[in-house]
Amino acid sequence: MTKATYSNTPRVLPLPRDFSGFTVDSFRDEFEKLAVCDNTNIILDFSETEFIDSSGIGAMVFLYKRIEKKGQNLALLKVNGQPFKLMSLLRVDKTIPFIEQLEL
Repeated sequence: MTKATYSNTPRVLPLPRDFSGFTVDSFRDEFEKLAVCDNTNIILDFSETEFIDSSGIGAMVFLYKRIEKKGQNLALLKVNGQPFKLMSLLRVDKTIPFIEQLEL
């Protein structure tokens, strides 16, 4: 049986300005690619994101649960403004780390 090998290079996905029910569906394929990739670290880049709703958070948590089972890590880059407030209120930061810069 072959052991899975993971790439140490982080896979970064920039998210849109509005990551809500209006745009989440268009990211379904990208999230699926992330869920099956072999990168050890997956990063969702929130640097341009100004708004998130429950659809965006739900998609992100679903991705987290899928990759965590495979031993991969998810982090959220540059979460600010409304997304930061909402995710802090929902305690997302207690499960998925927020980071301010990429560690390369």
